[in-house]
Amino acid sequence: MSTQQALTGSIIASSPDLGLLLEPVKDELVQVEKFLNSNLVDDSPFIEELLGQVFRAGGKRIRPALVLLTAKATSNPRGHAGRLHIILSVLTELIHTASLVHDDVLDSASLRRGQETVNRKFSDKLAVLTGDLLFAQASVCLSRLMNPVIVGIYGQVLGDLCAGEIRQMRQQFVVSTDWNAYTQKSIWKTASLFAAGTQSAPILNAAGDRVVSEMKSYGINLGVCFQIVDDLLDVTGNSHALGKAAGSDLTQGVITAPAMYVLERKDGPAQRLDHLIRSRAVTGSEGVDEALEIIRNNGGVECTVELARQYARRAREALTVLAPSQYRDSLDSLIDWLLIRTT
Repeated sequence: MSTQQALTGSIIASSPDLGLLLEPVKDELVQVEKFLNSNLVDDSPFIEELLGQVFRAGGKRIRPALVLLTAKATSNPRGHAGRLHIILSVLTELIHTASLVHDDVLDSASLRRGQETVNRKFSDKLAVLTGDLLFAQASVCLSRLMNPVIVGIYGQVLGDLCAGEIRQMRQQFVVSTDWNAYTQKSIWKTASLFAAGTQSAPILNAAGDRVVSEMKSYGINLGVCFQIVDDLLDVTGNSHALGKAAGSDLTQGVITAPAMYVLERKDGPAQRLDHLIRSRAVTGSEGVDEALEIIRNNGGVECTVELARQYARRAREALTVLAPSQYRDSLDSLIDWLLIRTT
């Protein structure tokens, strides 16, 4: 069973077109892209080349799109996203991109979305400094918002990103089925930034506390769902589609939901998977291929699909706080898009 077949199930009949979903904010996303390709800190040609290497890898700009759609869905009148929301979108994407650049160094990755990583093309030191530069650019954007509440929210996000990475490094090759720890790590590494954007956009609109709270819930649950699907794709995808090596989580000793569901069974396949991880056989091609087959053939995929759906349902429930609009429709349909994405 493919990931798309598994995730689609009875939820939707076909994949929503992402371009159509983002149509209500396409003009604002053009402005975001212009911001991202401008250097707010240093205008030297080499810095421009470094940043170009980062942004040439592209990306779907899901996080800034979420900010903009939430802004328009919670504005009064509906459909307005001002300059501050553009800046909020940019800083959200800058933090995300900076964290990816640093992750590539930590993982010794050579490809990101099929493109050569900064650390591979230049060096680890330059990649770390590039990530730092992106964080600096995000700080400039954050200062322009002049909102202490949002400064606090994004300050917490930076702490969460670091905490999530530290926890993951300390748990490498540790065979565990601690679901609370897995969820918390998913929140720290992924969902906290989703939620920062969907929470801060209505704050800028001076929306009520219930709207702000429910949109934070939407971001948290969507972000955890996103991470679960990402973990699933590492098991079911292929290197060409992923833009990186399949099974890279296991190779790095990162134990995610698909493996955890098999490990907690304690049967023969679980014991074999446990051995492959503990012995670090998964760092080699034969070992990781065997581990992936065990996960695929022993319920790891199906159970992870249902877990992703649970968080998707919670995200959808949070949207009921919003008045009907095309922007709410897009936020809703993004849940379906996320559930069946293949890259």
